[in-house]
Amino acid sequence: EHRDRCENADGKNANDMEDLNHAMEKAAAEITRLTGEGGRLGGEIDLLETDIAATTTNMEERLSLRNTEEAEFKQALLDDSNSVQLIHKAIASMKEFYKRNKIDFAFVAKKAKQEPKYTENPDKAPET
Repeated sequence: EHRDRCENADGKNANDMEDLNHAMEKAAAEITRLTGEGGRLGGEIDLLETDIAATTTNMEERLSLRNTEEAEFKQALLDDSNSVQLIHKAIASMKEFYKRNKIDFAFVAKKAKQEPKYTENPDKAPET
């Protein structure tokens, strides 16, 4: 009876050792697989970080360009506004000049707005 128990215990120990060896092999295979996947994912992460850096640089360049163009646009608006004011001042000065010299300003303005003279029918589109 003691011998049977010892043999059974030896058999159980052998089975347990076999199960543990199999579990260790399985764990080693899983470690190898995960290590390979970790390397692959590390490569993907590096690629994505490179893409993110390029996108960030591109965004900074676009923002700088946008800010430059906005400043140029605002300056152009200011220049246009100043030009309109200068034109109004010039018109006022011309009116004053014509008034002082007793020249009919309306005649000059009308003369500048003469209608074009058509050699053909004005209602007909030109032929191309």
